Amino acid sequence: MEEQQVPPSQPAYQQPLEAQITPEQLMEMKARARELAVQQALAQQTQMTQPFQQPRVVYVRRNLTVAELLLVLLLSCGIVTGIQLIWRGLSEVLPRIEIRVR
Repeated sequence: MEEQQVPPSQPAYQQPLEAQITPEQLMEMKARARELAVQQALAQQTQMTQPFQQPRVVYVRRNLTVAELLLVLLLSCGIVTGIQLIWRGLSEVLPRIEIRVR
């Protein structure tokens, strides 16, 4: 038994044309291409006419973590203490300022 060697198959674009395309086949190919173009145009028009839907935004409520609670507590204490220190400093310095008119 002898193995027959088959020549490697060539890609479709490299295979030689065995027969010429007949005018009937050409007309069929044109008609098919025209139908596909019309279908694609209609599909694009229907996509354009559909109203744009806004993405749905979902808000999730969650409890504060311990770290966030501590941060809020520290910030509020710092703000109150800072305001008191500024007030005390200004109340000590402002009465000492004299305005002299010449």
